Amino acid sequence: MIREARVAAIDAFLADYTKIRLAEGRGSDDPSFYRNLPECPPNHPTAWQWSVRRHTFDCLRSRVLPMLEAHRQVLDLGAGTGWLSNQLALLEHEPCAVDLSCDEYDGLAAARHFQTVFPRIQAEFDALPFADGSVDAVIFNASLHYSIDYSTTLSEALRTLTPGGALIVLETPVYRREESGRRMVEERHEMFRKRFGTRSDSMPSREYLTWPQTAALGRELNLDWKVIRPWYGWKWAMRPWVARIKRKREPSRFPILLAFKQRV
Repeated sequence: MIREARVAAIDAFLADYTKIRLAEGRGSDDPSFYRNLPECPPNHPTAWQWSVRRHTFDCLRSRVLPMLEAHRQVLDLGAGTGWLSNQLALLEHEPCAVDLSCDEYDGLAAARHFQTVFPRIQAEFDALPFADGSVDAVIFNASLHYSIDYSTTLSEALRTLTPGGALIVLETPVYRREESGRRMVEERHEMFRKRFGTRSDSMPSREYLTWPQTAALGRELNLDWKVIRPWYGWKWAMRPWVARIKRKREPSRFPILLAFKQRV
């Protein structure tokens, strides 16, 4: 369900995105790998990322989902393999996995391995094929930073939410200073160029948030953000101090951002 005018741009993005993700060793030929996510074997090439994701999910499950009513209809935006939708289905919610990638290792096609069944839809964040007020929660699953324009993307998510529905942002990097985010983006694209032969910047994604920007979006869209901070361990917690000592840019933070659509 991709808009015709956007097909060429999205095809270019997916070509780079899939090339990089597979070169990083994502996915597996073992179906149990997917069923166990976010638990990941320690020898897997992306084990450290799944360790972060596991802590995020633990926080989501214990501190955020209890704020929602049971058996909620949830859009999992940036679902990737659908691992979060699988976990939500096991918790008796009704998820729908949405992503641009349909890759069999790292995209929606990998959801065939799960023990649960849920809808999987290829769609853009800014043109969601869902009716107004049709879902109870929208989760940006490590994906909001792929937005080209946060205001447009969040407005579209809010359109699909019922009044009082939850908007949840997971694992989008947040910085105190704009300069830190810009430096991260340049470092990331340069690393991609050296390792994979592409800067992976065909789509002008935002790639990070800042606290002032988050506050401004809240004022614009009438969102009262709640900030929930998962615990990623002492090594993660010490990153800002280590960066100061080494005179490096500030590291990203991964708070969970939660807001509820205003009731009329």
